[in-house]
Amino acid sequence: MDLTAADDHRHSLKSDEHEAFYFVFTSPDGRAHGFVRTLFGQDAVLELVALHVGDHAWAHQLRATLPGSPAPTADASGPALKLTCREPWQAWRCLFEGTVRRVDQGTSLPASLDLTFTATNEPGLFGYGRYQQAQQDGRLEGHLQTGTETWTGELACYRDHSWGQRPMGAASLWTIASAPGHFYVVVVEMGDQRMSFGQITTPDGQSVPVCVPQITPSDEGWCVEDPEAGLAAWQVRRLAPPLVAYLGPAGQEELRDAPQQGDLYEDKIGPAVFTSQQGDEIVGFWDQARRLT
Repeated sequence: MDLTAADDHRHSLKSDEHEAFYFVFTSPDGRAHGFVRTLFGQDAVLELVALHVGDHAWAHQLRATLPGSPAPTADASGPALKLTCREPWQAWRCLFEGTVRRVDQGTSLPASLDLTFTATNEPGLFGYGRYQQAQQDGRLEGHLQTGTETWTGELACYRDHSWGQRPMGAASLWTIASAPGHFYVVVVEMGDQRMSFGQITTPDGQSVPVCVPQITPSDEGWCVEDPEAGLAAWQVRRLAPPLVAYLGPAGQEELRDAPQQGDLYEDKIGPAVFTSQQGDEIVGFWDQARRLT
């Protein structure tokens, strides 16, 4: 299946399908990082804003019924989080103005962000069953603010736009290793079975699919490699404390500091430093989820 311009817009969903628009980002030093996400069902949308600015993590989350009249196809917004496609697979704008809650205490303060995404590579399309996922590297430019803490400038980013029937519950563990401009590797463990997908950028700028990627613990964190696909070992360590989300059945996600009844997964998402065998360092993202039940 080849991606079309229309694939970067909203899709018509059946009752058992969902669609997600997800931008995860970090400053070079990891002091400002987070993600914005809208998750659509057939008649409702869940919007999530997660920000770690300075020393604390803040979150906004809201579920709302979708209006009866259809939204513009290039709009993937919730009530307060506005995500607008300016050019499919090239540019998006992310806007938020509202209140965020400190995840570990419950105190609140005003927050805002105005970030424009610009793609830096072609999207990769991955599918399993009735679920399609497109992933793309890019950069975000603009500003974000929580209370008096402000970040202005350029942020590293990758985005995920996925749609279809979400396969929740089968995996015992999954890991997403994203080193923008170098590789995007996903490894999903399902008991004794393992599934993987992703792509590697070769030195001449070509994208090749992963073959048999391996993710193993190391002294600093983890090691990622896929010799059969030409990916030599990279060492990975977290750059900042990750944001934590708890996932239930398809369409149910929440940002908080502890699991609750009904949660299926604990998902830790945040910036990481990837170090090659030659000593080159890339700031990217490490997302690891484990099944709770």
